[in-house]
Amino acid sequence: MAKYYLAVILGIGFGSLVCVVGQKHLNELAIKTCKAQPDYHRLITLTSWVGDAKHCMHIRYLNHETIQTTEQ
Repeated sequence: MAKYYLAVILGIGFGSLVCVVGQKHLNELAIKTCKAQPDYHRLITLTSWVGDAKHCMHIRYLNHETIQTTEQ
């Protein structure tokens, strides 16, 4: 029975390690991709359980100003 628990714990640990390494690799690709894009792309950072996740986004999707107009 202890072998089953050990297998599950090792599997979770190995899977988590693979996720962290994969996220670091994807971050490097996002940085390279964003540098190759025109000036209107920005590198943003999101926080997740794996660590920081970087994404290259067009500035059109980063507009925080929302103008609401009401017609009367």
